[in-house]
Amino acid sequence: MIEMSSKKVPKIRLFTGVELPPEIRLKIAGLARTLSRSVEGVRWVPEENLHVTLKFLGWCEIGVVDDVVRLMQRSTVDLPAEIEVGGLGGFPSHRSARVVWVGVEDIDGRLSRVYDSLNLRSSRIGFESEKRRYSPHVTVGRARKKPVSLPDSALEGEGWRETFTVEEIALFQSELRTDGAVYTVLERVGPRSGGRETRG
Repeated sequence: MIEMSSKKVPKIRLFTGVELPPEIRLKIAGLARTLSRSVEGVRWVPEENLHVTLKFLGWCEIGVVDDVVRLMQRSTVDLPAEIEVGGLGGFPSHRSARVVWVGVEDIDGRLSRVYDSLNLRSSRIGFESEKRRYSPHVTVGRARKKPVSLPDSALEGEGWRETFTVEEIALFQSELRTDGAVYTVLERVGPRSGGRETRG
């Protein structure tokens, strides 16, 4: 979806993030299906939308995309990063969750450094700087109306854990539709891809 501002300047909704390997998305989607049998009132994220958000940018003029890609290029110097995906929880708590998440551990601290660089560099071109500490996670569901309680049985043992290497970050466009959001990768950026890769 493209939004038109009061001056008729087209805008798109953008965020930066990390794509998950297909096998990890599949496992998380399976976890969500199992959880949905005991937890009602949650809008579950489709498998194809599962990702780790870095910097949310919001509604942007289309012309800013090249500037964002350039700051992404400068922020990937700390890649590759090792992260571990696994464990279940909720924000603000698992007893009163508005967001259901699978945890992400930034094993070597490199992903947080990428985020810090994105946060700083984006603020220099007019985006709002995030003051809260970065807490990487994969959102798997959002409460529709009131907070939900996650069963202890889902939290016990914390389930599976998978480690993978983040080689690049992505610029996503988020289109808000009546049947849910659709995410499209506009660019992939990483030090080993020569700095920029466009989805063909």
